[in-house]
Amino acid sequence: MSTSPRPDSLRNQLQIARFERGLEVAESLASHRALLTTSELARLNRIINGLGEDADPWRQEAANVTLPSGRVQSFSIIENPVPATRDRLHTVTEQAEAGAVVDAAAQIYIDLVLSHVFKDGNRRTAVLAAHYFLRRYGMPLSALAIHELGLPDLHEPGQIELLKATLHQMAKFASKR
Repeated sequence: MSTSPRPDSLRNQLQIARFERGLEVAESLASHRALLTTSELARLNRIINGLGEDADPWRQEAANVTLPSGRVQSFSIIENPVPATRDRLHTVTEQAEAGAVVDAAAQIYIDLVLSHVFKDGNRRTAVLAAHYFLRRYGMPLSALAIHELGLPDLHEPGQIELLKATLHQMAKFASKR
């Protein structure tokens, strides 16, 4: 008697494959020292969500999202998320250029998750963006390690500080290897 794979299992495998492809693209951008722009960030989001090149991944409507804690968070309408995201990328790039690489990676992750600028895949896109900054500026910390953390609900008190402290610990450990 044979059993067919469960649809959830196949969906998870596809999601992992898309994330790994996004990771390859983020690695390539970092290794070629290309800037992470809003266009490249949208490209990463389209990859992890399996969207076509012409699909618009940016969220412009209100959204209700179930957070990892199970709580439902409401996000208001965003008229044009691109300029605000461009400003965030510019700020964290300056931060990384000044030598605060782990802080820059943490900040872009936090900004993307809390602003929820994409229709779907915000946390995964945020992990890829954080990974890009870590790799581009020579920090040997893996996005897969960040992704596997079981990242907290950043809306809960103290979780942002805990995330930053955890990333600093991970970077310190990774640098010793």
